Amino acid sequence: MHKPSIYFGVGSLHELEGLYPDRGFHILRIPEISIEGMSKIRTSLQDRIISEVSYHKGMPDIRYVHELQDDFWRHVECESSVLLAIGGGSVMDVAKVLRFRPDGYGWLSKHLDISVEDQNLIKIPLLLAPTTAGTGSEVTPTATIWDFENQRKHSFFGPQVLANVAIVDPYLCLGASWLISRDSAIDALSHALEAIWNRNRSEETNALAIFAAKTICHSLPLLKDNLENPEIREQLSGAALSAGLAMAKTQTALAHALSYTETASSQKSHGQACAYWLPYVWQLLIQSKCEEDILASIDQAVGKYFPDPTKMYQWLVNLGFLVFPPLERDKTVEKRVSMVRLSARGRNFAGFDIND
Repeated sequence: MHKPSIYFGVGSLHELEGLYPDRGFHILRIPEISIEGMSKIRTSLQDRIISEVSYHKGMPDIRYVHELQDDFWRHVECESSVLLAIGGGSVMDVAKVLRFRPDGYGWLSKHLDISVEDQNLIKIPLLLAPTTAGTGSEVTPTATIWDFENQRKHSFFGPQVLANVAIVDPYLCLGASWLISRDSAIDALSHALEAIWNRNRSEETNALAIFAAKTICHSLPLLKDNLENPEIREQLSGAALSAGLAMAKTQTALAHALSYTETASSQKSHGQACAYWLPYVWQLLIQSKCEEDILASIDQAVGKYFPDPTKMYQWLVNLGFLVFPPLERDKTVEKRVSMVRLSARGRNFAGFDIND
């Protein structure tokens, strides 16, 4: 599996000038990007911009993505085009689908929930530039596609889904509101913690996840009254990137498996849906027979800020999240846990004996 080329730091948008010089750029972006931000991008690309589409649909619904993909490929020359997506996780997830040329009606539906590995599928190069420090989608081989009509979550994933280039310029995050920034950071924190309490963890993913979690716990509270602070934005962008790189290898675990119902039914942001479950899942881990090194890694990651799940619960509540109390016992919740424990994400959770 190839890894995206990563350009990180304030000013990395200027790298666009030297990327794919012989191709025209199709841009998919959120409408909220500042005039100054788009000016930097247009200056770097000059006359290479072929089309520009503003995406404002929120989390990607399968029906809309189908329509967008079909329309997009009516105007694209495969050999001379590249797709640049600028936005949060939803925009980047849509772009991961969009860059593939469909070969007929229902192409996307046929490629959901199975690994996309066919190297002969026709696609154009993909560049991803996040405007939030959260999802890590720019470096993961997965896109989440929702079927809100049937309240189902689907994955579009596999080695062919990875982008070619990730441009992580914290400058693009400067316009994000506190709520978007908060939710995005907790999304990244959930990726870090889920990578630690994960059966697929390694020394490399552990180091990335511990760094990410430490940085988020330190920097996020500082951001609330300093939204235009480039240093704090850069710290959170670096943390989200590290968490994304860890999660790309381990995949997510129980907190994410539990979160999907909230997102599908109420369309809560991913950060809000994961925040609801993080302390509870940590408490389950403590009560399990997991390896001691996992608990030690969690302590390394967040122990300075909250030494136990109850303190994390209070921290998240103080940030404005609705959170399930970690020590509460609820038969409905326990039933949900038993339902998802043998799912792909549930099996990744190191607190379960999957042989039970």
